[in-house]
Amino acid sequence: MDVVLFGTGWRARFFLRIARLCPSIINVVSVYSRSPERAKEIEALGFRATAERDKALEAGHDAVIVASGKKGFADTLRFLRDNGERIISETTFLSLSDEELDEMSLIEGGMVLEQYAFTPLFASVIAAIPLLGNVDQMYLSGLHNHHAAAIARRVLPIGYDLPERIESMDFPSSMLRTGYRNGLERSGMEEEYTRSVRLMRFPSSLLITDFSSNQYHSYLYGKRFEVRGDRGVMNESGVRIVGADGYPVSLPFVFHRDASVGNGSLTLSHVTLGERTLFVNPYYPLNLNDDEIAIARMLELYGKGEDPYPFREGVADARLGRLL
Repeated sequence: MDVVLFGTGWRARFFLRIARLCPSIINVVSVYSRSPERAKEIEALGFRATAERDKALEAGHDAVIVASGKKGFADTLRFLRDNGERIISETTFLSLSDEELDEMSLIEGGMVLEQYAFTPLFASVIAAIPLLGNVDQMYLSGLHNHHAAAIARRVLPIGYDLPERIESMDFPSSMLRTGYRNGLERSGMEEEYTRSVRLMRFPSSLLITDFSSNQYHSYLYGKRFEVRGDRGVMNESGVRIVGADGYPVSLPFVFHRDASVGNGSLTLSHVTLGERTLFVNPYYPLNLNDDEIAIARMLELYGKGEDPYPFREGVADARLGRLL
């Protein structure tokens, strides 16, 4: 699939890396940046780039990936929609007004790159849900706003509903800083953060979210969750159910990683739960991280004409995510 990429920030780097490692999935034919300096930096990486929007779109392409951040986001989507483009968009919907969300939900033929449900962890969780019977409760810590909403909406039977009742608490505190977006932090400094807890009652479900503002970049945290059904419980370690003989059974998640890439680095091959294989990495042995695996899979499905995440789903995640 030939794509034009709008954006050169950290989000855009996902697509440039996938284009290098998986050229059969996407071919970035042109990159648009508002900054001429950034465009030159991208050209130095071997991609055609320009600071002129119309010039970027002159290259023959199948779709446009929007990864340019919040500034002018809605206007960019309108321009591409009115220009008849197939749009692949990042998840920057939270800042939009209700009227803008209504407008974006009507975009047809596009895809929102909300990748968490396609990552090895949560794809495995979703695959294992039938073992729990009727699921009606979830505790989720480790994802914020629309990302948390996206997973909750795929685990719980809430569809497009908003909660009937919300209880909230935000607690300020401080903690040793161990990481930032680019990696490990060893300075020993403390950082202030806020822990936000939400308890939401839906017509037939309970959702509890727990997120700290420093959680994505802390080595002291991890993604934690618990899903409860009438036949068992699942958390980040595995599943606890009752076997056919009536005895409790514990089945662990195992993430199989193989030192087959580069200088001994590990790459995921598959995920198992007991004797079940829940997830197979279709790009093994390429050294993609979990987010890159998920994004590559979504792009591949979209390129094949499937509809893995239409705009109306991304808008629904934003509406619920605003409350988290």
